Amino acid sequence: MSTPTQPLMPKATAVWLVDNTALTFDQIAQFCGMHILEIKGIADGDVAQGVRGKNPVSAGELSRDEISGAEEDPDRRLKLLTSKVKIPEIKAKKRPRYTPVSRRQDRPNAVLWILRNHAELRDSQIMRLVGTTKPTIAQIRDRSHWNSANLVPQDPVTLGLCKQTDLDVEVEKAAKRVAKERHAMGLPPIEAAGTLLPTAETTGYEPPVDNMPKADEPAPTAANIFGEATPAEPTVEEVAEADETARVFAKLQGMTPADEAETENAPTPAPEAESVSTPPLQPVTENKHMLAVRKYVPDCNEAAVTGIIKHLGIALRSKDASLVACSSNEELERVRESWCKKKLDLTQDDGELDAMIKNVCETMKDDKQKDRVAFYYLLAQMNGKVDELA
Repeated sequence: MSTPTQPLMPKATAVWLVDNTALTFDQIAQFCGMHILEIKGIADGDVAQGVRGKNPVSAGELSRDEISGAEEDPDRRLKLLTSKVKIPEIKAKKRPRYTPVSRRQDRPNAVLWILRNHAELRDSQIMRLVGTTKPTIAQIRDRSHWNSANLVPQDPVTLGLCKQTDLDVEVEKAAKRVAKERHAMGLPPIEAAGTLLPTAETTGYEPPVDNMPKADEPAPTAANIFGEATPAEPTVEEVAEADETARVFAKLQGMTPADEAETENAPTPAPEAESVSTPPLQPVTENKHMLAVRKYVPDCNEAAVTGIIKHLGIALRSKDASLVACSSNEELERVRESWCKKKLDLTQDDGELDAMIKNVCETMKDDKQKDRVAFYYLLAQMNGKVDELA
């Protein structure tokens, strides 16, 4: 009987662990068999919306001691408890291969292809591969099938009736069976089909010895071969085209200043309504982040907000990167190192910086999706660094 390696309802279990424990995303992802980005999405509210959490402790999949030990040691992996109730494994019954309705008319073509290319296969093997019947195979073999005149051999793998691995297994079985039968009858084994020759033999070329340049003679060059070639004489069409071009340039050079003024004063077409210049619209992204900052600071410094947006740059295009997950220790550490220390140049110790970051998280606790620009602005305002960002 196989032993389960992950909880019965992984996503619901992950929702419960995110909401009720202090485990890291990596620990939850490893235990539930999910990707760490899915766990981050659950924490941010982007994934598993409406999914009710499943308590693994009451389900007998985890113990309280196991969760407490993993919370104290981030490198520890959660272990799934073995069930005390042994459930016998139900063996699936072998059923005939199901063929989609849209592919059933292609089965005779696949059978014909197998009969021509792998005649050593038995009817039972063809039935397993294609999902046909023995009378149909016999009719196609002796050309008594009702549609024999229109059948075209087609690879069953290309038609999607079977997998290439299944076909290779059946062909290998048939080859071994034929080899045993020939050995029992005292016949020599079938010689393997010839293979392609190496490219060194098929594409190798050695120039004749007589045409090889001598040691004291220089190798021929393009200048030596084509240097004395004379250019071809122009055709009648090329001469006529050159004359017409010369006449046009002569006419342009003979134009008077009055002709040029008349050409310049010619009426121009009226501009279309769509070509009316309009003031450029403010980018949608900047408007969104500006509104997020004004939610907490109505009289915010717009130049400082624009400076934060320019600092983050292309990272704001990603939804995950444009938000701050306060439930992730790695995320909060990244905010402390990259923004507080490097950009704002704060000199406080890590404990004070972490307290400031948690204070901002508490301020924005009503927002399930905390905007990164607003988060950074509040940190800068808390330390009097807003004017430096403008």
